[in-house]
Formats: sequence, C-alpha cells, structure tokens
Amino acid sequence: MNPARTTTLGSCFAQGCANRLRLPALCVVALLAAGCATPVYENSLPWAEGWRVGKISRIEATAQDLAFYKRRCKADQLDRAQERFAIVQWREVGRSRWTVARLPADVAVVAGEPVYVKVWDCSAALVKREMN
Repeated sequence: MNPARTTTLGSCFAQGCANRLRLPALCVVALLAAGCATPVYENSLPWAEGWRVGKISRIEATAQDLAFYKRRCKADQLDRAQERFAIVQWREVGRSRWTVARLPADVAVVAGEPVYVKVWDCSAALVKREMN
C-alpha cells in the first residue's frame, strides 16, 4: 500500500467532512442569532416590553369591561374617568387574547383597525399601526 496515497485520501476525507459540517454549523449559528433578537415595532415599541400587534375589537370599553380587566391591571390604571379605553384583540401562541388599552384623545380608530398594544400595562396608550 502506498503511504502517500493513504495520506491523500485521509486529507481528502477530512476536507470533505469539514465542508459537509460547515453548512449545518452555519445554520445553527443563524438560528441562535435570530432567537436572541426580538422585534421592535415602529422603531420604538419593543416586543420584550410587552408591545404586540393587535386589532381594535371594540371602542369605548364599558364599566363591566373595565371591572373584568381590572384584576390584571394595577389598582389605579383603570380608575381614570376622563379617559377612554378600547378592547384590543391580539394573538399569543396561535390563540386570541383580549386586553384593555387606553385610547388617546387624538387617535381616531375603528373596530378591526390594526394597532400596537402593550398587553401587560393597562395604562399604556395604544398606538395606531402605520401600514407601509
């Protein structure tokens, strides 16, 4: 057996193996990098802080609605009589959820309109979604 040929086959095998492992390794790195990144909506509404894409379910939440959502909000977040609130539908892991969000006086929305809502903070004002 020719030792030079064995060495050449060994290095050829090692090179081929390295080439075959390069693509899966690159995929793993890309997935890890993408998993660490969270979206930021409208350049100022980070997903990590609770902002989600939703749509207006009902404008002008009733006193009964506010009483229902009060258990999830801080004590004083829904007690502002002069402010308006809207019910917003959003999705979490494929399921529809609803929350209440403060409706700013200068924002005009209709039922079904897409918005951004901070789902765990009832005092945060919803933000009208800009459709580009």
